[in-house]
Amino acid sequence: MKKMDYRKYFLPMLLAFIFINSFCFLAKNILLAKGIQSSVLLGANIILFLLSVLALIMHINAVKNKNPNVFVRSVMAASFIKFMVIALAAVVYLALAKENKNIAGVVASMGIYVIYTVIEIRNASMLNKENGKN
Repeated sequence: MKKMDYRKYFLPMLLAFIFINSFCFLAKNILLAKGIQSSVLLGANIILFLLSVLALIMHINAVKNKNPNVFVRSVMAASFIKFMVIALAAVVYLALAKENKNIAGVVASMGIYVIYTVIEIRNASMLNKENGKN
């Protein structure tokens, strides 16, 4: 079995992270005009990036196992962990922010969640496909 290069799976996540951070800094005034605090988006981006890296590590470890159920379980576990951490982060943010909460920022953060989820599912599919060839 040849050694796989996992950097190609990490690169799309890193590029999304850099792009979203750049957008938040460069379009700060536009976001404020829409009622979105860029700090909320930046926080969500950091959390989602770290969770996506964790999910990628889980998928890479699972794809090395000969049992195909391990890979399926890793995808399900990663999705569950990601959802729970995001839900907890949203509840903590809304509880701590009180009257300064930014609901529009939380809703916009769901868009970032969709971006990272698409990248994660694409990576998982590619990992599974590449593992099938080896």
